[in-house]
Amino acid sequence: MSIGGEGQATVREGSRAMGRMLILHDLGQGEVERLLPQDPARCSLFAATPPVRHCVGCFRCWLKTPGTCVIDDRGATFVGLMATHDEVVFLSRLVFGGLSPDVKAVLDRSIGFVLPFFRTLNAEMHHVQRFDTSPAFRYVLYGPDMTEQEKGTARRLAAANALNLGSGRCSVSFFPSAREAAEALA
Repeated sequence: MSIGGEGQATVREGSRAMGRMLILHDLGQGEVERLLPQDPARCSLFAATPPVRHCVGCFRCWLKTPGTCVIDDRGATFVGLMATHDEVVFLSRLVFGGLSPDVKAVLDRSIGFVLPFFRTLNAEMHHVQRFDTSPAFRYVLYGPDMTEQEKGTARRLAAANALNLGSGRCSVSFFPSAREAAEALA
């Protein structure tokens, strides 16, 4: 399943595609066709470009339409896709130690993946999970001349995102180019 541009996805809540990965990426269409796996039985692709609208912090995904973003664009489908895959891969250019702006916008829209209630975990406040299980998170970051400070920041952000979204499984790897990052997914 490829989700991007004009595409929408229909997802049944609670049905998990075993052994499948969801790849959220910031690659251009030509790079996707050349670099990423095109096996719908193995993975789903979600393009961060063209950009989705940014989360506006209205919290209606918690209060009005539980688990579903009310912003009517393709970004609203990402939470449902996360819930049905065993692994989510964030294939992104490293920008100041974080995800590219377009990938981050999609991730920010996933707040509906958790509930509005809180729990204490590791002496910190975190949201209660909406689903019984959460996918593993794999950050595959690329870019030339990454500093150790940027890599450290990326590792901390990845771990925090995984913890906040209920995943106890998170890995981060770095590559000098998008080609090399995508090859790591093969």
